[in-house]
Amino acid sequence: MWRTIANQLLGVLARIIWSASRPEYVQFSAWRVIRATYPILSAFYRAGIDAGLRKDWRGSIMNRMLSVFTRIDPGFTLHLEIRSPHLLADMRRRHGGVLVCTGHFGLTLAAHKGLLDMGLEPVFIGSGENGARDMSGWNWGTPRHVDLLDADRPDVLTQASKRVRGGAVLIGYVDYDPAATAPRAGAGTQAVSPNAFAWAQLERVPILFMASSLADDGRIVLEFFQPANAMAGNAREALACADEFCNFIGRRMGRDYVIRRPKHAALRRLSP
Repeated sequence: MWRTIANQLLGVLARIIWSASRPEYVQFSAWRVIRATYPILSAFYRAGIDAGLRKDWRGSIMNRMLSVFTRIDPGFTLHLEIRSPHLLADMRRRHGGVLVCTGHFGLTLAAHKGLLDMGLEPVFIGSGENGARDMSGWNWGTPRHVDLLDADRPDVLTQASKRVRGGAVLIGYVDYDPAATAPRAGAGTQAVSPNAFAWAQLERVPILFMASSLADDGRIVLEFFQPANAMAGNAREALACADEFCNFIGRRMGRDYVIRRPKHAALRRLSP
């Protein structure tokens, strides 16, 4: 119920903002509205929407608004800053394909436009919006649709291997909320799946970490980081890389994360 109410409210707000703004400024207009109405909007999220994954939902609210704008006209101007892009460019040049491990920061989809502008081929691994394979609102700021590997397919890892060998940049969400699939796991217990790290080690695929956030003026900021075991040589180093990601996402989300293999069948692959 709370999710439906929040989504409907955000949809109405986004359409009002769109009608009152020019496409090149609509993101900044949305940010002003989010800041002004955040005490109200955040109440819906505290009531149960993503309550376990994060403490600050401004990125998630902006995500929803940008998706509404995209369904109206994907050609609006996406204001985006990429920090440390040389890490991705250098690793891509030296190794070919790359696995970018990220989390549910709220604005990761901006990487689609950002990597296209860098001349790279981004491939997301997931299940579409609400598990419905609906990606119509994912391609923020560009008419080119998101390239998605279905995480629920039994051959998703085979497909991922083919794409990364072809030079693609795979973007996988490796964090999840155990309580969402196993309520007895306990509220607030957040987890990182080790599966993607183990796969990268076996396939000899280098790893980068990526975080997304909102700048004070409403721009989206993507940051790339190279972990100590970016090219894990064995299972121990792969696990150490997963542990480093726990610290990486924990500092940014303000929560504690543990390494835990998902039990739900749909979560046993690259995108929990």
